[in-house]
Amino acid sequence: MRLNHDLLIKAYKESYWTPSRLDLCSWFQRNAPSLGELYKGSVQMLFGEKIPGRIRFVAHAVREIRNRLPDISSGMVSGPVLQYKNRLDDIATDWEKAGLLINGSLPISINSEEKLGLLNSRVYLPIELYRKISILIKDHIRTRQTPEDKAIQLFEALAPENQNMRNQLRPVVKQWLDVTEWFVRKAHDSGKTEDEFDIEEFIKKFELFEKILYTLIRPENLEELDEILEEANT
Repeated sequence: MRLNHDLLIKAYKESYWTPSRLDLCSWFQRNAPSLGELYKGSVQMLFGEKIPGRIRFVAHAVREIRNRLPDISSGMVSGPVLQYKNRLDDIATDWEKAGLLINGSLPISINSEEKLGLLNSRVYLPIELYRKISILIKDHIRTRQTPEDKAIQLFEALAPENQNMRNQLRPVVKQWLDVTEWFVRKAHDSGKTEDEFDIEEFIKKFELFEKILYTLIRPENLEELDEILEEANT
């Protein structure tokens, strides 16, 4: 259920809080409040009081929203970066406890008669060691998702109807990645002051970011994606 627009308008009296932005605020409040704070702050910095450094602050906010939304919206909140060293140290300890060798040698004695059957031989692992290796592989694969995979995951989570529209969504996914990557490149200090940035272009990119996101949280507006793509390419 959306928050009452009248209540939101009282909270955000400035004219730049359009109905679509209020809808986005309402959606963020229900689904990702911490990211909603970043979105609201970005809007206020771009269209309200001009805060020094706002270009980089907003660019950082867009980057965080892009990176975190796929996990939050799909109910799979990601943890910290995969700690390979710690995990492998743990596996190595269990490996040695199990009497397994770490030089590539097989833990069995093979005589000349057995060499012919070597390819069919198996090495058996303790169950707990097997589980640790299996889970590490699973986590490794999960963290190797491409940006396109994560974007498709986001779009499907925001609107389950999208699950049958992967091919149709690919141009939108590309546009989403292009516009958010544009902000990522602006997130770090380059030595340029705000006066040296093209603020009109920056605002246009931010509004495109908003339009794609707004359309995706409102499945009934999916037909507007073609219009957004045309606008992005002009």
